[in-house]
Amino acid sequence: MIVGILEDIETQAKTVAEWLKKAGYETIIRNDGDSFIELIRSENVEILLLDWDVPGKNGIEVMKWVRQTLGNSIPIIFTTHHESEEDIVYGLDNGADDYLIKPVRQRELIARVAAHARKYYPESQKDATIEVGKYVLVPASRTVQMTEVNGVDAPSVVLPAREFDLATQLFSSVGRIVPKDLLIRQIWGAVDRKYDASLATYISKIRNALALRSKNGLVISTVYNYGYRLERV
Repeated sequence: MIVGILEDIETQAKTVAEWLKKAGYETIIRNDGDSFIELIRSENVEILLLDWDVPGKNGIEVMKWVRQTLGNSIPIIFTTHHESEEDIVYGLDNGADDYLIKPVRQRELIARVAAHARKYYPESQKDATIEVGKYVLVPASRTVQMTEVNGVDAPSVVLPAREFDLATQLFSSVGRIVPKDLLIRQIWGAVDRKYDASLATYISKIRNALALRSKNGLVISTVYNYGYRLERV
């Protein structure tokens, strides 16, 4: 899914683009409103992130053009320093789906983009991100994004395919026991007790790689002779 970013401050544009890329999105940046409109004419951009104050046509003018030309077929999210109630209402009344005040927070931005992607493009969300507590799983890149792990910001973690598949199963079933048989069949294709030790090793690697400890709000509990459960603490 391609996100078009209209932002005239290069460092901010690159930062937001990097966040989105880690979350599995493609990005295209333009620094002025006129070239952004040309981008929309020529490329299949599916989500728009607009700053208000940019050279050429400003973000509001770009949004009005989009709504007049393309109607309500594409989600528009404003990211701007305009923070008064009047400005927020004006932006939303003129076609914005969402409105974020700068400085924008990474996880909130990704969550808002994902929410509008689900709303506008439900058929494309088979590989949608999974968010639980401080953790965001991104299937497209097999990455897990974490914030404030052990009290500090943490980098994204790229998991090997098998470990990511197991983590996805556990994070999709928070609070529920996931049977060992189901996990073994998912990884090895057939249920066989000879894989129990290997499964336990993979689970241990996931715990360590993602710092799944009580202080971080999530733990993987072992349910003796049956399976595993991801639990909120």
